[in-house]
Amino acid sequence: MKKIWLTKRWLMALMGLCLLAACSDDEVVPVVLTDPAEMYVAGEVFSGESLSLQVNGQTSPDFYLTFEPVAQDSTQLKITIGNMLPGHEANVWASFTPGEGVVTFESTVQLIPTDSYVIQISGTYYAEDATSAPRVQAECMLATGYSLTDIPFEYHFAKNVLSLGAGPGGTMEWQGQTIEKWDFIQSVLDKIAGRIAKEVTDMRLMFHADGTFDTWLKRAGQADYELWMTARYWIEFQTMYWILTPEQHTQFCEQWLGSLSFDDDSPFRRIEASETVYELPILFWGSSEQFNWTIWNPYRFTALDLYLQGRGIEGLTEEERQEMELFGQVLRDVEDPTDWMAWNITLRSEPISPYDPDWNR
Repeated sequence: MKKIWLTKRWLMALMGLCLLAACSDDEVVPVVLTDPAEMYVAGEVFSGESLSLQVNGQTSPDFYLTFEPVAQDSTQLKITIGNMLPGHEANVWASFTPGEGVVTFESTVQLIPTDSYVIQISGTYYAEDATSAPRVQAECMLATGYSLTDIPFEYHFAKNVLSLGAGPGGTMEWQGQTIEKWDFIQSVLDKIAGRIAKEVTDMRLMFHADGTFDTWLKRAGQADYELWMTARYWIEFQTMYWILTPEQHTQFCEQWLGSLSFDDDSPFRRIEASETVYELPILFWGSSEQFNWTIWNPYRFTALDLYLQGRGIEGLTEEERQEMELFGQVLRDVEDPTDWMAWNITLRSEPISPYDPDWNR
């Protein structure tokens, strides 16, 4: 009897040791962390159902996101955020923390590229499991880093705001005289500004940190400005892209250039995504006191052609028409129409200062 009892005690003790051993094994099993390399293997692109991204609280089916390793710093990932505005992307560098089935990442506030934007992103990468493919959930804050936001840049057409900034120069014949091409071009620009002033005396541009800008017009006989258009913009170095809806694109061309027959007539580039937009690249010189700009070539020449077929010849006398035709011929007589200095025509704003008591006019 005693032997049976001892046998039972021995079996119970053995089972207990096994249980303790099992518990001990569970405690020492290492946690398997998700390898961040999964996030960029084979050029992984996260978009559509694999990406939940909010930029300034907004979502878009066009957003995409990619990760890359940073050779100089193994604790960082380079994140590319695409189509924040159609056709444009931004880069930001973020630290990451691996976890079980996830990798969290977060950037510090950074300026990219060349102080164009302030950007911050944070989110989570979820590894593939039995129920879903790899996916990313993230939030992004984006704001322009330039000092030109929320400043009223004004253009007074009666003060001849169209200025010739560069060109090949040379001489030409006009009305039986030999004159400098520069003088001829500038004199025609002054006349164009004067004709615009008969309809629109003043224009105001104001850029906002959220990537939108307002255009205000003061028409002849009006005492105050009226809001004409609110559109979007994107900055890359010294290039600003004005991004308009199809309706705004038509409105812009008809106001300043002429009616469109085909998209090929327009200086705007058409971009097809989940929405159709039109993009105009401009070269700008901006500060807190002045915003001067010109359309990038060769788009400037496309705008010139449309203008000389439309608004540029409306109501002109025969002599004035001949002058405008010669104006177009001289501007077109360049070796490289893609060179931004090929007759650089700049629209210059009225110099202002934040210390001017009339700054918020």
